Amino acid sequence: MDVSWLERKALDNPALVTEKTQEMLQLIDATIRTIRRIATELRPGVLDNLGIQAAIEWQAQEFEKHTGLRCTLAFSPRTISLDDLRSTALFRILQETLTNVARHAHAQSVHITLDLGEASVRLEVQDDGRGFALGDPSSLNSFGIIGIRERVSHLGGSVTFETAPGRGTTVRVILPLEKHS
Repeated sequence: MDVSWLERKALDNPALVTEKTQEMLQLIDATIRTIRRIATELRPGVLDNLGIQAAIEWQAQEFEKHTGLRCTLAFSPRTISLDDLRSTALFRILQETLTNVARHAHAQSVHITLDLGEASVRLEVQDDGRGFALGDPSSLNSFGIIGIRERVSHLGGSVTFETAPGRGTTVRVILPLEKHS
């Protein structure tokens, strides 16, 4: 619409065209920033370039920056390498879990653990927030939790939620290193 406007007004009022062009450039710049932010949130380059550990560290830093909540990390062994499918799934699960913590937990801190065993990898996210009642049908049927369950199921893994009102929540995901059919 703006380009059509420019075409019609270009000869009539050059000063107005300059002003409109500047507005358009600001809109384009804002759109590019938004697209880059969304693309990074969907699949950060750090996941592809440096692996799951660096991606978790980056996500934890972003979480701390945006929420003010303390986030601690533990990796065992110190260096973990996973295939793209598992890395992406675990990263998405972490993002969704942290989103739930930020929205609902009223926590002060979060502890993230990634353990690589011989046959499986375990991601654990534990918060010290208010928890929730597992018996509440709505508590485990949100789109985010359904998405977590689908990702885990697709890879033949398991997910558990340990929580109680006033006692925080632990989300534990275990994925086999090879998909079981």
